[in-house]
Amino acid sequence: MNLNDQQLVAAAFDGALDQTSFRSLQDRLGNEPALLALYREHALLHHSLCEEFEGSQMIGHSMPSVGRVPRWAPVIAACAAAIAIVLGAWQWLKPSRPAPVMAGCAFSADAIVKVDDRQALDGSGFAVGSRLSVERGWVRLNLPQKAIALIEAPASVLFEADHVLRFESGRGRLHCPEGARGFTVKSGSLVAVDHGTDFGIVSRPGAIDELHVFSGEVAVDAVTGSAKAVLQAKEAAAVDSAGALLRMPAREEDFESITPEIRVLLEDRFDTGAPLANRQPVVGNSHWRLEKGTPQLKDGHLEGTGFEAFYSLPTDGLTASRPVLLFTVETVAAPSFHTPEWAGFSLYQEGYEHCFFGDCYGSEETWSLDMKRRLVPVPTEPRLTGARTITLRYDRRDGTVEMHEGASADNRPLLRKMIQSGLSFDQVRMGAADGATLAVSKISVRAIQEPPLR
Repeated sequence: MNLNDQQLVAAAFDGALDQTSFRSLQDRLGNEPALLALYREHALLHHSLCEEFEGSQMIGHSMPSVGRVPRWAPVIAACAAAIAIVLGAWQWLKPSRPAPVMAGCAFSADAIVKVDDRQALDGSGFAVGSRLSVERGWVRLNLPQKAIALIEAPASVLFEADHVLRFESGRGRLHCPEGARGFTVKSGSLVAVDHGTDFGIVSRPGAIDELHVFSGEVAVDAVTGSAKAVLQAKEAAAVDSAGALLRMPAREEDFESITPEIRVLLEDRFDTGAPLANRQPVVGNSHWRLEKGTPQLKDGHLEGTGFEAFYSLPTDGLTASRPVLLFTVETVAAPSFHTPEWAGFSLYQEGYEHCFFGDCYGSEETWSLDMKRRLVPVPTEPRLTGARTITLRYDRRDGTVEMHEGASADNRPLLRKMIQSGLSFDQVRMGAADGATLAVSKISVRAIQEPPLR
C-alpha cells in the first residue's frame, strides 16, 4: 500500500474518477486484499459522515458535499465489494491444491547435478515435470511408494509423472517394492512396467536400449512396432530404434556399482593385471600402496610373505543412510598361513587400526578377530583353519562386528563383538608378517544401505 493508492480511493469517493479509472480500481479490489481493506475503511467513513450530517447543517458551515459522487459509483462500489467478498470466501473455502509429487535426491560426494538446467544441491527435491542431468558421480532418487532409482553419470532423466521416469540417456538401476508395482520406466526405444522387482536400464538415444531384470518380473514393450516381452529374473532384452527386441541373459555385474542397497568401495581380483604397487583395482577410485615386501601375482592369486599394502576408501563410503560395511576376502591355500606371526586384513581410521581378522599372533591355528583394544584375539566358533572365504560385517550404528563364512553376512555369524560406533574407516590393509604367508584371490569392500538393526 502506498500514497498513490490512498489518493486513488479518496478520489473514488470524491467522484473524481472517470468510468475507466473506476473499473480499473474495481478489478484491483478483487485481487489485492490490502487495497480492498483500505477501500472498506473509506466506505465506512463515508457512510458515517453521511449519517452524521444527513438533513442537518452545522452553524456557519454548509452541508458537506456528497452529491459529486456519480450515481453509478455506489452501485459499482457495492458490486466490487460483493465480488471481493465472494472471491475471498472462495479462496478460503475452495479445496486446497494437492502438494506436488517430489522425489528426494541424494548425491555422491563428487557429483555434479542439474535440475532444469540449474545447479542442484545434495538433498534437494526433484518434482514431477523436472529434468535431472547428472554430469559426474551418481544420484539416488527416493520415488513414490518407496521406489528407488540410482542414476550414474552421464545421464539425463525426466520425472514424467507420479510413477513414470523417462531415461533420455544414461544408465540406472531401480528397486521397486510390491507397493510400487506398476512403476513405469521409459526410454527412446522401450517402455518397461515393473511388477515389483529390481532391474537396470541403459538408454542410448537413437541406438539400442537395454533392460536387465535381477529379481521379480518386468513387462517390456517396444516403442516402435508391436514387439513385447515379459522378462523374469536373470533375463534381459535389447530394443533398437526400429522396434526389434532381442532377448539375452541379464548382466547384473554391469550394475553392481549403482545398486540401491550396495555401494562397492573396493573390488579387486588378482587373477590378472599389474603388480600390487600402485595397482588400480577392478572397482575403486584409489590405488594400492605397497609399503613393505614384494607380493607376486601367480596362479590366479596374489601371494606374499612379509608385506603390507594399503588402500584408501572414499570418505563418504559409510554414512547414516549406508551404515553397514561388508569386507569380504577369498584366500587360497598357503602353507604358512597359520604361524605364531600374523597374516590377514585390517580396517583403519585416521591412522589407527581398529580391527584385524585373519591369523592373529599366537600359535593357535584358527581364523580370529583382534579388536585392538582387547588383550586377547577372539577365535571363530567353530574353529576355522586354512583357505576360506570370510566376510567381516561392521554396523556403525551400534558398533557391532561380526565374522561370517562365505561371501555374505546372511548366515549365522562365527563370532560377534562390539567396537566403537560411528566409525567410517578410511583405509584397509592386507599383509603378512615375516615368516607368515597370505594368498588372496579376491577382496571386496561394500557399503550397504539401510538394513534393519539386528
